[in-house]
Amino acid sequence: MRFGDPAGESWSAGNASAMLPSGVDVRPTPTLRWLLLLSLAEIATMVTFSNYTAAQPLLVQQWRLSSAEAGAIFGAQQAGYALAVLWLASLTDLVGVRRIYLLSAAWNGVAAALFAVGARGFLSALLLRALLGVGLAGTYMPGVRLVAETFPQRNRGAALGVFIACFSVGAALSLFLAGRLLPLGVRTMFLLTAAGPLLGVLLAWPVVRDGPRPKAGARRQGLPFRDVLRNPPALRFIAGYTAHNWELFGMRAWLPVFLTAAWSAQGASLPEATRMGTAVGSAVLLVGAASNAAGGWLSDRAGRRRTIVTFLSASALCSAVIGWLLPVGLGAVIAVALLYGIFTTAESSTLSTAVAESAFPHTLGTTMAVQSTVGFVATIVSPVLFGALLDAYGWGWAFVSLAVAAAAGVLTLLTGGAPASGVYLD
Repeated sequence: MRFGDPAGESWSAGNASAMLPSGVDVRPTPTLRWLLLLSLAEIATMVTFSNYTAAQPLLVQQWRLSSAEAGAIFGAQQAGYALAVLWLASLTDLVGVRRIYLLSAAWNGVAAALFAVGARGFLSALLLRALLGVGLAGTYMPGVRLVAETFPQRNRGAALGVFIACFSVGAALSLFLAGRLLPLGVRTMFLLTAAGPLLGVLLAWPVVRDGPRPKAGARRQGLPFRDVLRNPPALRFIAGYTAHNWELFGMRAWLPVFLTAAWSAQGASLPEATRMGTAVGSAVLLVGAASNAAGGWLSDRAGRRRTIVTFLSASALCSAVIGWLLPVGLGAVIAVALLYGIFTTAESSTLSTAVAESAFPHTLGTTMAVQSTVGFVATIVSPVLFGALLDAYGWGWAFVSLAVAAAAGVLTLLTGGAPASGVYLD
């Protein structure tokens, strides 16, 4: 395997071995600078991710949305992602990562700008938010693939932990910036945050490289979906990823709104409650980024499945509890929310690492595409169901729905006989 670094130098096991003592593993890995630049590009492309969530309490009033409709708009972004990622991530097996990544990042910015000027109500917002999800589909999972196939197994979990943590950092930054820009007007905020993915293109341009080209025979055979479905270990981890995503994206869609409700219950005005809800929500997402990286590091030492089950169980407990805490007080809500942020993302990178390691070598891109498609279908349903339960039964039972999904993921991994770590990508 050869890897082009940001400076344009080409490294291989041969020229690296001349610089290191004998017996040292010389498998080429990215420089820290390369990983950091790729991670910064990911953060920039994510600046549009949570801008709708920040504005949601205000848009519910302006557009007269029900909670289910508000959740559906958030879910539309995931729907666009799910519809596009199966093909975009799979195409990395055929045409490489670079072209897909850069075009998708640019489209993300364009779609975000279209949302800023064109969203006028439920239906228009639903459609335009879905278009934004298409851009995210072509950057996130191809980036995960690039990191997964470049790092060796001994530190792959840690490397993916850093990169995948940037999803949380980007979501937190998006929520924070959107909350700070809201006083300028909702549409102005949406338009300004649309510049993030375009900055991401500039950051990614020198660092996103294609991996080894597939053999001609692999191209003629097309996308190997059937081989993915014949891989039970990968399918079990994909099921765990789906349960994780159900809980995580339900939390990301509604926790800032829940925090806004907590401040409103203390007598704050809606603008003030929204400002505080987005600020604390950003902090929750940010601590999740740190736990994501730490979880990846831990999984390199404790094993993939053990790490996933531990953190997924802890996050299920947080989901089961937090929705009932409004009468207890603001301090209890914030404390559990911060724990929630830690546990609900800590297994993210480990799940993606386990899927990549369980994939057959010739199906890596396609396996990750199936993972992302199935996982993000759950993120379409979860916010909508949460909103419907919120309208019918209140915050407590709405959050319990997320706990049930996480618990189902734990049971799948405990009873399915999934291996403690993968065996194919090494």
